[in-house]
Amino acid sequence: MNFTQSSPKPIEKVSSDNVVVGFDLLSNLTYMSVLTIGGLPRDRLLDNTGKQDLKTSVFFEYIHVLATRVGMEYSAAFRLVAERARATSVKSLLLRFAAALGSGESERDFIEQETKLEAQRYGNQYNRSVENLRKWTDAYSAILVSVSLIMVVSLVSTLLGSLDVTFVMLMAFVLFFITSIGVFVIYKVSPVEQVTFDSEDGLPPFRKKSKFLVIALPPVGLILTVLIIPQLSLMTGAATGFTLIGLSLLPAGYYAWKDDGSVAKIDQAIPTLLRSVGEIAGSAGVTLTEALRRIDTKALGNLQYYADRLYIRLSASLPTNQCWDRFTAETGSELVNRSTSMLRDGAELGGRTDRVGEICSDYALQISELRELRRLTSATFSYLSMPMHATVVFILVFVFQIVSVFSMKLADVSSKVKSEASLSTETVESNINVPSGITLPQGGDMTGGLDMFATQDIGTLGGIIVFVIVVLTIANALAPKFAAGGSHLMIAFYLSIMCLATGGLMFIIPFFTSTLFDI
Repeated sequence: MNFTQSSPKPIEKVSSDNVVVGFDLLSNLTYMSVLTIGGLPRDRLLDNTGKQDLKTSVFFEYIHVLATRVGMEYSAAFRLVAERARATSVKSLLLRFAAALGSGESERDFIEQETKLEAQRYGNQYNRSVENLRKWTDAYSAILVSVSLIMVVSLVSTLLGSLDVTFVMLMAFVLFFITSIGVFVIYKVSPVEQVTFDSEDGLPPFRKKSKFLVIALPPVGLILTVLIIPQLSLMTGAATGFTLIGLSLLPAGYYAWKDDGSVAKIDQAIPTLLRSVGEIAGSAGVTLTEALRRIDTKALGNLQYYADRLYIRLSASLPTNQCWDRFTAETGSELVNRSTSMLRDGAELGGRTDRVGEICSDYALQISELRELRRLTSATFSYLSMPMHATVVFILVFVFQIVSVFSMKLADVSSKVKSEASLSTETVESNINVPSGITLPQGGDMTGGLDMFATQDIGTLGGIIVFVIVVLTIANALAPKFAAGGSHLMIAFYLSIMCLATGGLMFIIPFFTSTLFDI
């Protein structure tokens, strides 16, 4: 468990959004509920709660300071701090707490009731966020297809001469703004929670490798891209750049993906560990270390390895706090960090271990089940975004290649017609005496049938298409990450997949087009 060593942090830094502070507020209340089982005095209850490394802990820290150092009544301290709280859920809780203390209600009964209500409120709020996320991911997919079709129509319209390159450039910026808004909305409607835990004692092996590789390899890919691109054509250079960046991000993304899956499986297993240890320790009257020895860790799945290492350290009479801190650092899960801190502190401070384990297990089980619901929605969107991105890139590059080939053919035909018409006019003028005042038709008039088409600056159009593809690649990498949550390292995973798909298609499509049109 992490503790704050400095003076009370500014309350103003706590978010006013109930969604942002909901996870921390539920954790605080569950922790207080665990401590009340042992009959902990009010001052120690608030002191321990305020020392947690959570956003909402600062409120209880201020209350403890006002009551113990300033000599203020607890009910008055709760009301004073409630006035500074910006989140309505925190303000309401503190005011109810003040009213309960003023009326003489039991702290334990009040905290247990508020914990149950907050768990229900947080679950309902989380479910609403997941439902909004599901609808907005569907809307994002529809928006992406729509703006891509607009770009395709714009490209074809430039070939017909009805629009110029400026309009296509305008549509590209419109696509950028619309896509950015879609990604931002997904970010805002997604549930807010901390999934991974980075300890000062170390990181899980997969996360450690991912962090090292994301710092070491991408700069190499960018340098190679800058050196190679100027020597190639626009599309080939862009394809090479996407491929190099994707390859440089792939190792870091792979380990981030492995770490994300490991944390998810550990979160599913931690409720079983907490309940088993608590029940064995409570029924047999033994310590947590002895309870760990008696449970069958094979039933813990991915958590077995870490639970066995924890028992080995505890049985070797190493410092208990350091053993548990090392356990949470190795798992890399914030849920494990919070729930095991509750179990350890509740048992050490005199609480019934079976009851403490039950509360901690219920808390961890609710959080893991809610996350699985989110994972179902985000996984569906992630699997959809990859083929959808590949399809959009294929359409854009293929249509651009068609426009490029048609424009080149049109330019060749137009030049041949003009040269032949000019030669024919010169021959007629040399063989016929044309009276003064009479002018023969010029060769350009014989190409009037081609005026409905217009050749465009293919280089500018190609630059616009590359810009659009860059925007779509970044957006389609960020949107699945924001929907799934978790470590920011997962951006490397999604971005590497999107870059490799984009680069591969930009390499293949020109050859396919050349073969199709026999160039």
